Amino acid sequence: MSDSTNPMQQRLLLLIALVPLFLSVVAAVWTATPQAVAKAEPLPSLAFEQYLVNQGDVGVAAVVGAKYYFTNTGTEPLTITKLDPSCGCLRPRLMPGKSGKEKKTYEPGESGYFVVSVATANEVPGPHTYSVDVEYNDPQPRQTMVRFRLTLPEKKVTVDPPELAFYQYNGQPAERAVYVTDYRGNDIAVTDVQSSSEFVTAEVRATEVDEYGNNRVPVVLHVPGVVPAGRAISSLTIHTNDPEFSVIRIPILVDGPAITPVSASVEATGPQPPHTP
Repeated sequence: MSDSTNPMQQRLLLLIALVPLFLSVVAAVWTATPQAVAKAEPLPSLAFEQYLVNQGDVGVAAVVGAKYYFTNTGTEPLTITKLDPSCGCLRPRLMPGKSGKEKKTYEPGESGYFVVSVATANEVPGPHTYSVDVEYNDPQPRQTMVRFRLTLPEKKVTVDPPELAFYQYNGQPAERAVYVTDYRGNDIAVTDVQSSSEFVTAEVRATEVDEYGNNRVPVVLHVPGVVPAGRAISSLTIHTNDPEFSVIRIPILVDGPAITPVSASVEATGPQPPHTP
């Protein structure tokens, strides 16, 4: 070290030289604190062979369906709690079990399927994409989605509108018409109609010819002014003489008031006798 270096500089250089030694000593005596490892979330147990079924051009068909095969890939039983379709025209149904009812619970490694079908008479021609939300527990609540695609031809039988809604808030009766139209040039006829609701009645009227020369049959639905409070969903089943479209179903919504109107109650029950003290 040069004689020109003063004592202060000598001490500073010595400290700098000792820094690596100090750090190595600290590292040697430092005890690492163990850190808790976050538990990994279990993977979903419901695995489908196909999440999208594309039927393409289905031609003239009254009902088109698809099957969705799945397996419980987890270590716990899996229970399907709900199949929620994106459209009222879809009818998802789980495979039947030994009891004949829909099988909802599947053990680890067990496979199953459910069927999705659409009534084409309720849908307009062209391409369509539908979906079904599958809700299940494994045992954690989960949800996944599968899709269904098809293309409907121009010439077929349709029912318009494909669904009906009645909002009975004012106590007045209502009626709506649906039209069963044959675009193939056939003379289709409605042979019977059945309502699943005691508050919805239907009548078949004479066949008409629309502005394009197609035969169509009006089916008129009637709902009384007084209906139960709340929302009720039912269906109308239409039977025809056509072998391909022998049965057509449409959903019906009847929404009653939260409280039955006083005027409607009086109209339904008639005038009340005067009160006697």
